[in-house]
Amino acid sequence: MNLSAQEYLAKLLAKENLSVQHGNYSTASFDVLNRVLRLPLWADKGKDVYDLLVGHEVGHALFTPADGWHDSDKKFNKIPKAYLNIVEDIRIERKIQETYPGIKSRFKAGYKRLFDDDLFGTVGKDTKDYGLMDRLNISSKSRGIVPVEFADDESPLINEAMHVQTWDDVVVVCQKLYDFIQAKKEKEEEEQPMESSKDEGPTTESSGESSQASGDQEPAESEQNGEGNSDGEDSGEKTEETKEAAPEGHETLTDDAQRENEDDLLEKKHDSYDGDKQSQYSAGMSDASLSNIAYTYAEAKEQRDSYLAELGESIHCPYTSFPAKEDWNDTKKTYKTQANLIAKDFERKKAAFEYSRATTAKSGKLDPLKMHSYKYSEDIFLTTTNLAQAKSHGIVMYLDLSGSMCDIIEDVVAQAITIAMFCRQVNVPFEAYSFTTTAYWREVGKGIKDMPIVESEVDSKFTKVVEMFSSKMNKKTFDEAAYTMFAIGKAHSMSRSIKYHLYSHQMHALDMMGSTPLVQTCFLAAKQVKEFTRKHAIQNTNIMFLTDGQPDGVYVHSDEKADVITHRSHKIIKFGNKTIEGSSSRNLYEAALIRLKEITGATVMGFHLATDASSFGSGYHGVHESKDFSDVIKTWRKDNFSEWKNAKGYDNYFIIKINKSARFDTDEFTPRKADTIGDLKREFKKFNKTKKGNKQLVARITDAVAA
Repeated sequence: MNLSAQEYLAKLLAKENLSVQHGNYSTASFDVLNRVLRLPLWADKGKDVYDLLVGHEVGHALFTPADGWHDSDKKFNKIPKAYLNIVEDIRIERKIQETYPGIKSRFKAGYKRLFDDDLFGTVGKDTKDYGLMDRLNISSKSRGIVPVEFADDESPLINEAMHVQTWDDVVVVCQKLYDFIQAKKEKEEEEQPMESSKDEGPTTESSGESSQASGDQEPAESEQNGEGNSDGEDSGEKTEETKEAAPEGHETLTDDAQRENEDDLLEKKHDSYDGDKQSQYSAGMSDASLSNIAYTYAEAKEQRDSYLAELGESIHCPYTSFPAKEDWNDTKKTYKTQANLIAKDFERKKAAFEYSRATTAKSGKLDPLKMHSYKYSEDIFLTTTNLAQAKSHGIVMYLDLSGSMCDIIEDVVAQAITIAMFCRQVNVPFEAYSFTTTAYWREVGKGIKDMPIVESEVDSKFTKVVEMFSSKMNKKTFDEAAYTMFAIGKAHSMSRSIKYHLYSHQMHALDMMGSTPLVQTCFLAAKQVKEFTRKHAIQNTNIMFLTDGQPDGVYVHSDEKADVITHRSHKIIKFGNKTIEGSSSRNLYEAALIRLKEITGATVMGFHLATDASSFGSGYHGVHESKDFSDVIKTWRKDNFSEWKNAKGYDNYFIIKINKSARFDTDEFTPRKADTIGDLKREFKKFNKTKKGNKQLVARITDAVAA
């Protein structure tokens, strides 16, 4: 559903920058003061109907005063509100079609569809049986699709109604129509033959005497005119039912049917629990909200420095811990060595890719070394080999910093740093971010950007996406950023092998662990990746999500103007110029990934990080139900990874085995049992296999950028 296109259409038709809002509204409305046009979520009845509905509502927005809208409470003498609705619709539709002649065909085709769907209750009925206002309504909207006849004395009024210019003209014409219909009604009543009875006089007198005798009073004048009620209340205090009821003879069946059937125009979903209800609509996330959840490295560093100034010296603070810095100085050498090896492997893969797609062509020049075979071979020309050129690649990585990652965060951060070093060495542009949420008590006073609540937007108040490092950093800044992430990983790690202690609570709120806002991160990724690709002129951008679990629930701020009852779980969320939908955060995440790929044109890769079989399928839903699940697990344990193509919104989906007993950044071989040469060989073989498995994440990423 492309709601943005309809919003742009509304703005173009209105010739002003109207604020157009879709939402869970039962009908369209316009805020004249703030220039906000609110449109319901209409069902997909084709582009003609949608353009008709948008054009109709823009016509109201441009030409109808506040008193003329369908939901206005203002009264105009005895004129029924339906009269005003019908004639005002004629006026605004004529004016919008005069302004934009090209939309006439949309109106005609759209109304044909609505008449076929019986929106006005006319299917199977003869228009001759309708009153004047109903026939006027059918004639004006059908534009000849439904034949309608008018009497000679009706035609002048019809012609006048079809050419009203102003709202005041509408009121005047409606008064004329009311008077004409009322006069005709009274004349018909007078012409009806009166039933005669020879004892008519005495009977009337007797009944009158009886009425007086029983204590009944003569009806008040207001009651005789139909302006009172049985309780004797003032005419200004009519019940709602009395207010809406049209006077006898002035009913408008087609307008009543339209109001009753308008609900059928709304988009609805069937839910086994809630029945047929509309999905909860969200406008997604505005640019302001996206900016508020994003933190550049410079912003994050400023917040950390400010926090350190308040905290003072602490040996356990990750940012300043001397033991952690010593560990970093030793360990980063291992990272660089591994990055060098990966770079060499990358160059081999790249060369293999180029050679495998090389083409050979004849040059048109004779090869002297082949001339001797000219009698029996035509292959006597020089040839040239053209190597295929690999596309320019870039990487944008999003690393899950949620609480469930603490078991493997140390190792994953180490691999992320190594990947960054590799990218710097082979000149592959990259950006790396952490993403999670923060609790409210951690947010207060600690530099987390204020996130105002905006109605109908996705709730992202506690989401934070923080830049870890990127290719645009110079060497000094990169080393500083890499150490910061190294220390954050150590602080959050549950490993008992660390010889020093870091306090995770002695960090800025930006670096605290929270939950997993994958859907919100996708919204921001669309903006960041488009800018990244444009800036570096990349042919193939790879978006990589490194996570160990499922996305958070997605909540939407309530819209005060919404008046349609919605499902408890099913949501439609605007993402760019289209929408995504789903009944769970998993469905929404999958839809968000597909939409992310559409917006950015990038390759979307998912890396689910699992430590054992129990966490194997928590990211890839449905694998547990597969009959081949046992075989998949067996292969995964052997190869340390499994791969799916085009799965769950990803182009490539990997489940990577992370071995907790042998960290990625550990190259020292320390045998646990080496009583014999055989024991030593077995220990060393196991060590090498584990190390190879722990490098699968890096290996899969280098495969992606070598092509």
